[in-house]
Amino acid sequence: MKKIRAIYIGDARFNQCPVFELNVETNYFEMLIDKEFRYEKECVEEDNDFLIFKVENDRATLIK
Repeated sequence: MKKIRAIYIGDARFNQCPVFELNVETNYFEMLIDKEFRYEKECVEEDNDFLIFKVENDRATLIK
């Protein structure tokens, strides 16, 4: 199953880095550990401080 995930570059400096996953039904990137924390898909795609990955078969490939 293919997933689209994103991380915010600025969070990489901390001990833990939140991961967001695209919910295709709502068109929001939702934080995996707290689904209430989310960003609109377009906001993440247009923000150069987010890295977006395709995750498939335990392999992550950078999209943007």
